[in-house]
Amino acid sequence: MSHSKKSLPHDSAYTHVRGESQFIDDIPKMQGEVFVLPVLSQIASGSIKSIDTQKVLSKPGVIGVYTAKDLVYNSWGPISADQPIMAYEKITYLGEIIGIIVADSYEVAYEARREIEVTYEKQAPILSVNDAKKLNSFLGDTYDWKTGDIAKVKKAGHHKLQGTFTNGGQEHFYLESQAVIAYPAEQGALKIISSSQHPTEVQHVVAKCLGLRYHEVVCEVKRMGGGFGGKESQASHIATLAALACHKTNRSARLILNKDDDMMITGKRHPFQNDYEVYFDDAGKIHGLKVDFFADGGAFLDLSPAILQRAMFHVDNAYFLENAHITGKICKTNTASNTAFRGFGGPQGAAVIESIIEDIAHFLKIDSLIVRKKNLYANDNGLTTHYGQLIENNLLPEIFEKLEQTSEYQKRKTEVEKFNKKNKYYKKGLSLTGAKFGISFTSKFLNQANALVNVHVDGTVQVSTGATEMGQGVNTKIQQIVAEAFAIDASDVKIMTTSTEKNHNTSATAASSGTDLNGAAALL
Repeated sequence: MSHSKKSLPHDSAYTHVRGESQFIDDIPKMQGEVFVLPVLSQIASGSIKSIDTQKVLSKPGVIGVYTAKDLVYNSWGPISADQPIMAYEKITYLGEIIGIIVADSYEVAYEARREIEVTYEKQAPILSVNDAKKLNSFLGDTYDWKTGDIAKVKKAGHHKLQGTFTNGGQEHFYLESQAVIAYPAEQGALKIISSSQHPTEVQHVVAKCLGLRYHEVVCEVKRMGGGFGGKESQASHIATLAALACHKTNRSARLILNKDDDMMITGKRHPFQNDYEVYFDDAGKIHGLKVDFFADGGAFLDLSPAILQRAMFHVDNAYFLENAHITGKICKTNTASNTAFRGFGGPQGAAVIESIIEDIAHFLKIDSLIVRKKNLYANDNGLTTHYGQLIENNLLPEIFEKLEQTSEYQKRKTEVEKFNKKNKYYKKGLSLTGAKFGISFTSKFLNQANALVNVHVDGTVQVSTGATEMGQGVNTKIQQIVAEAFAIDASDVKIMTTSTEKNHNTSATAASSGTDLNGAAALL
């Protein structure tokens, strides 16, 4: 009898609460292991005139100082290889890596970092979307999507509101910072233990930058102490620094960023500044919408095109836009390259239309729920998105009606209004909104996975996939899928450490698709 349908705890729950779960820096140190510390730029924009390492190299305990000159290839990027592993001449953001110190302890490395003398030639940095727009500082392509006839709507005499919606960035603040250990293997090969959502990318970036072939590098991921997108791409160049130290010294090399360095080096959630015009009637029905998205991409491209596109895909949220003109640009600023973050642009897009709906309701002096219901995707409203997708099995009107009743929305609204009239300094608010989020990768070829399922003669099973565990429980879910397929108890199934040696050419664990893709591969 299979017990796989029972609710199971997270596969690491027991070891987590006992403090026994092994993260990167819990791995015992090897004999002769070296410690790697990045040297960070002290300016946001300019160039490096000189780096004096002589004083540092003579310090007891310092094994080496390496720069971009020590790499075979010094570029990386998940979409376009436009970012250096280590800045060579040009500095593009404060905290950009310009070298690494390799020492026999972190204490020695930190002391040595303070004594490295770097001479810069400063330039005025671009630090905001407004500055980037003024200076025409952009990355990648401009996107321009149209549906219906917005020009005709503008002449129809509807109400018009225009403004700018701004959202700030956000730090991932995973509890385990970027972390990696590189081990030398025979014949110049390397084994990388990384805190990464994308072990294949780590493998490929390390190999390319060190002049190795892919089969000479293995990347393993046991688990991460949080990821949230911050380890989808940005673990790769951190791993390359440790791999370089390992390759140069032929000793295991450990790089564990402290939180301060991690927050300086790595990108955040993309800040957006979006200009809009909306045209609507007395009932709150939207007849036309124009939104110009401006995403702050930071210094390099990273995943910004995909994130911007997803924001543009989500600007409708739950609402039919018959006439729309949506554009998008990526602003190049002198900040760390912004990157994947839970939601991946979706929240930045949906928040725009929700803010606009609140503006419409305020202008018309009606409840925002009326405006939302008036614009929902519906049979008598419209079921095709501004990018051409047909909404199927649409239950939004029914869901909104039922939630309005079961939540006692109108009663609560009356209570909120009474409270606000009586209280001068304390105010309450009430809102009922929908939220859409599209799962899977926009680039369709990334929606793939493979699995290795080993069945042993005692009836137990080991499963290896490309999925990485960062607290979301993907191991437990795949464990249950396999147990159900074999009609065995879930305790007879063990999910193995993710490794490029067993599952190669994998996609990142991202896009809300880790279980769907890798679970399906294991099932098949």
